Amino acid sequence: MLLTILCSLLLLVNAQPHGRGLSVEPVEDCSLLPAYNEETRIAGPWTVHVDSCYNGTATDGKCTIEGFGSSSDVTRQRGDPVDLIKHGFITIVSSSENVKTQLRCNGTLNRIEAYVPAGPDAYEWQALGINHHPSTGRLVWGRDFEPVQAYRHYRRGQTVDGIFLGANKQTNWAVHSSGRDVSIEDFKPYWVMRLMIPETTFRKNEFHTLIRIDGS
Repeated sequence: MLLTILCSLLLLVNAQPHGRGLSVEPVEDCSLLPAYNEETRIAGPWTVHVDSCYNGTATDGKCTIEGFGSSSDVTRQRGDPVDLIKHGFITIVSSSENVKTQLRCNGTLNRIEAYVPAGPDAYEWQALGINHHPSTGRLVWGRDFEPVQAYRHYRRGQTVDGIFLGANKQTNWAVHSSGRDVSIEDFKPYWVMRLMIPETTFRKNEFHTLIRIDGS
């Protein structure tokens, strides 16, 4: 019993990439993000990737997907047009060679967007946000959501390298395998990512991670 409690406490500590003494602050302007263009007022495009990932079931705590980048998949509901894709979510690839999905920060509209499928051989930029249903917390487009934000981390007043995605000053994510599900992008398995909020808890099959903007 004591061993079980100690292991649970260890998982809880490592589930917090922020750690003690670490605070977060939102990056309020796209001009502060990588690859910003003053003429277009757009930062990017770039991908995002798994950073500081922790695997609670591995002896060394290492994740097999550390550094893997963003992709996407779509969701369909009854009545959706066959030739249009109206909504979906951002994922993490299962191989570093798989098709990536690009993101950007649109300074004119003050939002983070993704270049995602819109229909057969069609893509478009869509606003991204967090679907705060307690069982998901996924990074989605085409649905009701709270806008996703970019954050800097500070440890004891010192800036931590990187800029990370989150919402409401939460930047901890959980990722788990899609299992048999494959992405419409390349028909490969992927990892589902969800932002950790007060209503959610980590599951045994999930890794704990941050999601970092490439180039930051």
